[in-house]
Amino acid sequence: MKARDIGYNLGIKTPDLNLVGLSAPLRHALQALAIVAARPGKSLELTGIARRFSLPEAALAKSFQSLVRAGVLTSRRGPNGGYRLDRPASEVTLAEVISALGGSDRRHGRCLLEERACSAGGACALHAAAVEADERMRSALRTLTLADLKIPRRASRPSKAGPRAA
Repeated sequence: MKARDIGYNLGIKTPDLNLVGLSAPLRHALQALAIVAARPGKSLELTGIARRFSLPEAALAKSFQSLVRAGVLTSRRGPNGGYRLDRPASEVTLAEVISALGGSDRRHGRCLLEERACSAGGACALHAAAVEADERMRSALRTLTLADLKIPRRASRPSKAGPRAA
């Protein structure tokens, strides 16, 4: 059921309900990593990726530095500098990326219905379903790799040059 259905056709507009998902910074980092993964062995400039796909450059820079520290990416400064994967895309799981970036669960341990901690002892009506959905998501993230990602659609008109490879 979509959250907009909760309005019972009373003209109340509500956004689609997303109980399980990734934060915007994590989605942006994964989109950028899909681009890097599609160009193995090439160093790509972060600025080019951010501009071409309308991703927030400052947030990506922070995420990419965390991924360098975690051994997912390597970076090189200078005229031929940029970022590239430290190992094949098929060896980097999405769970590893998300862990390196600080996790995905913004409401970890919080009730979905009320502003309080949620636990098996004082569980809300959605607790069991949320725990199951979270585990399914974690399982999928442990299985999927950067090689499974597709390059996001460009947000603007295509550029013949694309992100500059070094």
